[in-house]
Amino acid sequence: MTKQALVFLSDGCEETEAVTTIDLLTRAGINVTTASISNSREVECSRGVTILAKKTLLDIQHIDFEIVILPGGLKGAENFRDCPLLIEKLKQTHQKGGIVAAICASPAMVLQHHNLFPNANMTGYPTTKEAFQNWKDDRVYFDEQNKVITSQGPATTIDFALKIIEVLLGRAKAAEVAQQLVLPLGIETYQ
Repeated sequence: MTKQALVFLSDGCEETEAVTTIDLLTRAGINVTTASISNSREVECSRGVTILAKKTLLDIQHIDFEIVILPGGLKGAENFRDCPLLIEKLKQTHQKGGIVAAICASPAMVLQHHNLFPNANMTGYPTTKEAFQNWKDDRVYFDEQNKVITSQGPATTIDFALKIIEVLLGRAKAAEVAQQLVLPLGIETYQ
């Protein structure tokens, strides 16, 4: 059965983190749904790139996903933080055994702000370190017990997406996708 991933989009979200994650998960055969948290499917990202989401939050609020993903970007993370329906979706996903993943500003601005994973080890954008009780310096970190994946920023997005693939589909599938990318040193190559 095909794994289902939800990537939330918001005005001001980081386009590199959104698009790279969507691309790599799709390469792995994961069915990715993008959903805008506003009533408009059109999202203007942090650097002016416009993305057309497949759905809006209202369209998918009652659909279950194996993983729900939040790109970063300061303004995007603030918009996520201030969206009660999104926060409820994160809580429901976690309660049903799903995984929550966040990168860059979103771990601090959303997950920590709402105290969604009080005991989890997490990482995020380095300048947000003080927001965390259990900070990890890793480029990407999967807290298996709490089912939360976090990562640091735009340049760690490939690590982030490959970790999601590994968690959902196994190390072999992550290695298969990694091999297509001509990865630089420092990124887990899964060999």
